[in-house]
Amino acid sequence: MSQSFEFADAWDKSMPHAYQVKRAEFDTILIRNAEKKGVEVHECTKAKSVDFLPDNSGAVIRAERDDGEQFEWKAKFVVDASGRDTFLANRFQIKHRNPKHNSSAIYGHFTGARRNEGQAEGNITIFWFDHGWFWFIPMQGDVTSVGMVTWPYFMKTKGSRTVEQFLRDGIAMCPALSERMKAATLVNEVEATGNFSYVSERNHGENYLLLGDAYAFIDPVFSSGVLLAMNSGVIGAEAIDTCLSKPAEAPAALKRFDALMQHGPKEFSWFIYRVTNPIMRDFFMHPKNIFRVKEALLSVLAGDIFGKTPIWRSIMMFKVLRFHRLETSTLQYSSGK
Repeated sequence: MSQSFEFADAWDKSMPHAYQVKRAEFDTILIRNAEKKGVEVHECTKAKSVDFLPDNSGAVIRAERDDGEQFEWKAKFVVDASGRDTFLANRFQIKHRNPKHNSSAIYGHFTGARRNEGQAEGNITIFWFDHGWFWFIPMQGDVTSVGMVTWPYFMKTKGSRTVEQFLRDGIAMCPALSERMKAATLVNEVEATGNFSYVSERNHGENYLLLGDAYAFIDPVFSSGVLLAMNSGVIGAEAIDTCLSKPAEAPAALKRFDALMQHGPKEFSWFIYRVTNPIMRDFFMHPKNIFRVKEALLSVLAGDIFGKTPIWRSIMMFKVLRFHRLETSTLQYSSGK
């Protein structure tokens, strides 16, 4: 059984589609555009240390190029956009794994994977199986990203198998996905990553900010990472501008930045940590639009969580309905029905 969801059916009908892109190409576009706008770009260079000055006047950053050449800069404000390297969070020892969700992922790029037909060809597909779920993300040039997200107990069954073979064996356990992959050819090296979810104790200080994954990372079921990173860049730039140009307003600007940074992961994670729950699966397979909850949930899936779209009352109603369904199921089980 399958079920389709269209962004065109979300609350805001003006954003009917999204794009799947290769991160390397997308990141290149971003950095070249920043360079054109006047940003001084240093490639093949890695930050080694950041020493914040005692008078809160800024920081001294030391970096090293791949060829060994070393650099030093003094900055008024430091932005950590180091992604899952979590440069400052590691330095401050404020990064914590999220005990609510401890999954691993194994993924690769394939050509020849059978996609949906017609206008749905580019749609992302999620496949559930007994030990987690798979993503199936069509990209340009007949390349499809296929990944298996699973739990530690199943990862322990890998044994001596290579990660590629483990992925292929997992795909074989999911007949619907296996059918799609009959003629597929792997075009890169399969990769594995574990312990997806983490959050840092804070995302800012008087003269620094943590953006995107440098602050927090949640499971990629909704492909939310780029959205959260891009949005954090926008709100981070606004906060920094206020801190440098209007110091008296800095506390309020940083407080607003903190609230918005926490908002995204909080809203996405509520669904992510429950996506494999039978009750949540039941909704996705048999969606109903009572209190416009379907439209509101599609808005969350589409990333429309930072604007003025009035989805939150419907989201709350969905949570109430889910809780009621969960309580009813528990009572029936307890009574032996």
